[in-house]
Amino acid sequence: MDRKAFKDISSDLRSKYQTALAAKDIDYGIMLLKSVVQKDPGFGEARDQLRKLEKTKTASLGFFAVLMATFKTSGMITAGKSQLARKKPLDALRNAEDALAINLKSLSALNLLAQTGRDLNARFITIEALEIAREFFPKNVTVLDWLADEYGADKQGTKALRVRQEIAALKPGDLDAQQQVRAAAALATMSENKWEDKASGDDSYRNLLKSKGEAVKLEQKDRIARNVDDVKEIIEDLEKQMAQGKGTLDTKRRLADSYQKAEQHDKAIEYYNLVIQEMGVMDPFIDRAIEKSNVAKFEKNIAEWREYGADPAKAAEAEGNINAISTQMLNYKLEKALERVNNYPNDLQFKYELGVIYFDIGDHENALQQFQLSQRNPQRRLSSIVYLGQCFQLKKEYDIAIEEYTKAISEMIPMDKQKKDALYCLASAYEEMNNVEKALETYKLVYRADIKYKDVSDRMNRLSGKA
Repeated sequence: MDRKAFKDISSDLRSKYQTALAAKDIDYGIMLLKSVVQKDPGFGEARDQLRKLEKTKTASLGFFAVLMATFKTSGMITAGKSQLARKKPLDALRNAEDALAINLKSLSALNLLAQTGRDLNARFITIEALEIAREFFPKNVTVLDWLADEYGADKQGTKALRVRQEIAALKPGDLDAQQQVRAAAALATMSENKWEDKASGDDSYRNLLKSKGEAVKLEQKDRIARNVDDVKEIIEDLEKQMAQGKGTLDTKRRLADSYQKAEQHDKAIEYYNLVIQEMGVMDPFIDRAIEKSNVAKFEKNIAEWREYGADPAKAAEAEGNINAISTQMLNYKLEKALERVNNYPNDLQFKYELGVIYFDIGDHENALQQFQLSQRNPQRRLSSIVYLGQCFQLKKEYDIAIEEYTKAISEMIPMDKQKKDALYCLASAYEEMNNVEKALETYKLVYRADIKYKDVSDRMNRLSGKA
């Protein structure tokens, strides 16, 4: 069932609709509009006007009136559920509308309406019911999750992303909710395009192109660009589409990605911002891409000053500029990391990244706070614990540092880089405590695994001389 325009509605229902709009009594208007949508559930304008009147009525209900409404509607809702079970969704819909006309803020009635929309294959009705439920019950995760799924199925990617972000904010530390946000962000960038046709095997998207050759060329954009010529060719083709007015949201994003690969970072940032503007919501992946290009610009500037400072006469000037630019870059990265943590307060990955930046700039107190939280992320747990150890070590709280290092090392099985780093840190903590025996013993574990690891050989020789 599809939502119908006014011109597609029968004349008698249009006349009844007009009478309802002119009604001065709100209950009479609701009664007329309810009968219209019960007769033709696809009459979109009537549905919209009915909900407006019902919201006004519901807002005026006092405590006792709400209590009475609950008693009145319980039988209607029970009957509607029974009709759904007997595969009679139109009858169930009539009961749902009867209940909502009494109290729009009935979650049970809204749920019944959403289910009837599903059974009638009328997604617009399901979304309508869930949007109202979301308005009245903004912390009901079941409602939000269902609504996000419906938005996604209806190709309303940006709306799905907003709802997923709301769910993530309500479920601190829930990794699945955070993953759903990322998936919704990816969907949002495709919601206005037809790329799903290609994934489903439908060749209809080829009809948008002038020839099969162009279709093949378009498909080849999905490959990884292996060299500068590949990237240049892709950029030229995408720019041509933009010039011909064929630039979709996906085209802009692909062009931004290609500019970034070609190290044309100003253009990349320009097109990423166009994507954000068109989406109307910040995509965390695009946010990272913009940061990546800005950081690349800082790094390029630093590299240029290093080359300039190769001349001893210019070294001091170069060093001063390198330090200034490096500070600007760290401040920018800190600003972006703080922004992400504020926007996604329950994403432990972002807390980890903020902690690393605090650690790099020497703000160990703030770094400690972030790593204490990010250690709950299974993917960042061990790294976070090692960073905690380093923070405590820099604060000269060696006993706690050693506890953290030991805890992390006990969970590391292969002698990989992460474990060597942790053992090295543990040994250095023992060394700073003047526990030569323990330091030497721990450095030896690293030395046996990798004789060229950092300065472990020199440290062992020095400590052996002390022993």
